[in-house]
Amino acid sequence: MIRKLIFSSILLSIMGFAQAQLLNNVSIDGKLINAKAPVVYLAMIGGNAAIPLDTAKIDVNHNFHFDLMVDKPGFYQLSQGGNDFTMIILSPNDRMKISLDATFLRTPLSVSGSWETEKLTNITKKLASYDAKKQDLESQYRKVYGTAAQDSVGKVLAKEFEKTEQSKISFLKTSMLSEPSLSGLLFMNIIKIPENMDFYEKYAPQIKKKYPDNIFVNSLYQQYMSEKGKVKLSPGAMAPEISLPTPEGTTFSLSSLRGKVVLIDFWASWCSPCRRANPHVLSLYKKYHDKGFDVLGVSLDKTKESWIKAIKDDGLIWHHVSDLKYWQSEAGRAYGVQSIPHTVLIDREGKIIAVGLRDASLEAKLKEIFGF
Repeated sequence: MIRKLIFSSILLSIMGFAQAQLLNNVSIDGKLINAKAPVVYLAMIGGNAAIPLDTAKIDVNHNFHFDLMVDKPGFYQLSQGGNDFTMIILSPNDRMKISLDATFLRTPLSVSGSWETEKLTNITKKLASYDAKKQDLESQYRKVYGTAAQDSVGKVLAKEFEKTEQSKISFLKTSMLSEPSLSGLLFMNIIKIPENMDFYEKYAPQIKKKYPDNIFVNSLYQQYMSEKGKVKLSPGAMAPEISLPTPEGTTFSLSSLRGKVVLIDFWASWCSPCRRANPHVLSLYKKYHDKGFDVLGVSLDKTKESWIKAIKDDGLIWHHVSDLKYWQSEAGRAYGVQSIPHTVLIDREGKIIAVGLRDASLEAKLKEIFGF
């Protein structure tokens, strides 16, 4: 009888432990230095919103802990409130250990016990190294811009900038294809679907097969399938026609610029990166306009007043059109614009030369076309 009671007690203990494991099958053991508050918040990303899940106190040794139930891989974020957070990807049975610095939450200092988050962190750090090199090259280019060394040194720097950008894209594509992960969904702003259909023809079916029920994967797959039916915006393809109102109220068409090399520049008055890029585009316009170069600015503004003011303030002396439909812009949708600034360079016959050229890479391509 005593042996039976002991056995029953052990069995109940095992069952209780197993039930606790089912209720909390994921743990996060974290360390946060330079904390700005005494707590860490955990939220789940659902649709377009962060859904609060739990709060953990930070102890005297800077440690915090979470236990939660995760039934399928998904996106979560750790924060101390506000807009700064660490994106993590949790899967069933993860035992995550993560170290963070509150002064820069975006990238963990270290992470283990969560394959998805480890992959995300490794990709993010590698991309940051490419971006740091590009920033250095841009800094060097600005020093020689407008000097006698611009043509010689500037040309070398422009080529190196383009090479670095291509290496970055190549690394990202290889990483996304080698081991399909939810982390890849966070880099669609770098590898955009319309300009990279060959890549997504491989990646989209793979990620869909691995995560058939994930809402973000399904959204990507739907975008991919939608783009398959559109004109491929690849070099050599004819650029879709743009025919929209000008600030004066008349209609201007892209096809009226046939015979010129044209930069289609998708921008908006509210887009800070666009406004910072405008002076350089303006200098290129002045340099090559007499040789057959033109610019068509397509604004994603919502109000005519803001649009016209930005054109005047930035001294943009080229052609401008907009239907003032914000992200629902007809031209933006036709060209698959998902973020701005976004550029499409087309040749004298109206065929696409390149997509996404900016700064040094744009100048290098124009030098190649016009010979100086």
